[in-house]
Amino acid sequence: MAPAARLRLFYLLYYGNVGAFLPYFAAYLRGLGFTGEQIGAVMMLPSLAGPAVAVGWAAWADRSAAPARALRRATAWAAACALALPFVRTPATVGAVLLAQALGDRAVIPLVDSSTLEWCRTDPAHSYARIRLFGSVGFIALTVGLGLALSARGERPADLLVPLVAVACVAGYAAIARTLPPVPIRSGPRPGLADLRALFRDRAFLALVAACAVHWAACAPFHLLFGVFVRERGLPADVTGYGMAAGVAAEVAVLLAFPRLERRLDVPTLFAVAFAGTAVRWALTSRAVNAPEIVSLQLLHGLTFGLFWATAMKALAAAVPAPLRATGQALFSAAALGGANAAGYFLAGLGYDRFGGVAPLFAWAAALEIVPLALAWRSIKAAQP
Repeated sequence: MAPAARLRLFYLLYYGNVGAFLPYFAAYLRGLGFTGEQIGAVMMLPSLAGPAVAVGWAAWADRSAAPARALRRATAWAAACALALPFVRTPATVGAVLLAQALGDRAVIPLVDSSTLEWCRTDPAHSYARIRLFGSVGFIALTVGLGLALSARGERPADLLVPLVAVACVAGYAAIARTLPPVPIRSGPRPGLADLRALFRDRAFLALVAACAVHWAACAPFHLLFGVFVRERGLPADVTGYGMAAGVAAEVAVLLAFPRLERRLDVPTLFAVAFAGTAVRWALTSRAVNAPEIVSLQLLHGLTFGLFWATAMKALAAAVPAPLRATGQALFSAAALGGANAAGYFLAGLGYDRFGGVAPLFAWAAALEIVPLALAWRSIKAAQP
């Protein structure tokens, strides 16, 4: 296969795993008898490991100029740990397996994203957004397919199909990682500690990471408990699948359109649209009660993730020097997908027990989304003459 085709297949399998895991794993744990606090704590553990893991792998990849080798090793470790998922059934053992898997898994996206961005730089005929959209296709396929399968199997509590599908996806993308082409390496000195310190002192980079971290924390109730929310409304599991599919279909549309959008709008404006649309999405979802309402509202996921992620990658590509590409991606992932995600999961789990349901958490998420929106608006005003 051509390099672009291999990267597309990698993203398809990686985000296919996310599509199997995010909507259904919390409900699977609920079926095992876990409380909301236990679900939040268990799902938080990988995010706690994420910052150190992602930065460690990425720093080694940048220093050794071997991101492809780092990706192969990280995915192999994640696949080996994932094999235990169908066999663990207590909070301690599930948490231990997810934490061990995170030691490889949390480095995957920074490594593959930095590799894809650099590969697209050397081959302008390809766009990162249009390669990455195959991840969205994989997400749709697994979310809808697994939801239909779980409904057909009688909505069994703790159905082993959930961890088995996740294992198959992780093993698949680990196998593809072994075939990915080497990343084009820029000539020049390797980055050192001084370069890393300079990145940490860059106010624009820090503001970008802060806004994205708060946005991602506000998404935690959806990522952790959307499947539980659907069941609380008395709806079958396939509604979860249809809702996720509608959202990711909108995400694909935005990623396809992004090359045109970025030529017309600047980064702060793109972020402002993404954050405002997300606030509206969470506010309305908190009040949705039937399947058509819940599914149709997920179309705003095109802004929540599609526009947000493509804009964040564009901003990172501009803010991070090329020799620190993997490290910059890792620092972003560590803050937004690591620390902020962990805090969001933990608070969502506590909130679920406190409020006795998921809907109030979406209302709080809508309020929190005002913070990154304000930061984006401030950037817009600062850029005006």
